[in-house]
Amino acid sequence: MKGRKGTSGSQGKGKNGFTLIELMVVIALVGILALTAVPLYRTWLQRAYGSEASLMMKKLMDGQILYYLENNEFFPKVGQSLLIPAEGTPTPPTAIQDIKDALKIGIPQGHRLDYNIYTYVDPDDPHKPLCMIIISASFPLFKDGHKQLIGKLNWEGKTYIFTGG
Repeated sequence: MKGRKGTSGSQGKGKNGFTLIELMVVIALVGILALTAVPLYRTWLQRAYGSEASLMMKKLMDGQILYYLENNEFFPKVGQSLLIPAEGTPTPPTAIQDIKDALKIGIPQGHRLDYNIYTYVDPDDPHKPLCMIIISASFPLFKDGHKQLIGKLNWEGKTYIFTGG
């Protein structure tokens, strides 16, 4: 294999380094890879948050069922709600610890998901409580573009989970 000719005209010595064109090609390739990686990263992030929301919904629903079996009521009491925003102070401020104590579930903080749990009376039967859990984000959690995962639980233990927003 022949070496490249140096600029001084000497034979047998190869050039050290890269040409400007070689560097530009490498930079262009890195740029193309970066442009294709950003949408893939967003998709991966969406799937991760959607999976976290689904998992937390399952845990919260199971916790509510167990709580109801032990106490004959949902948590929190009828007419009350708990809000745990992704950023900011929960309402009430003790909401995270209250959920941990009552449902034996830790709510992750700083994960960009809002949690809203409330209990209300069934409009068809005022003696029967219903529990609603809404996990939401400011961005789509699922492929269909929905930003909320909504779970409804009745006093018989029937669960309904659907997306919205």
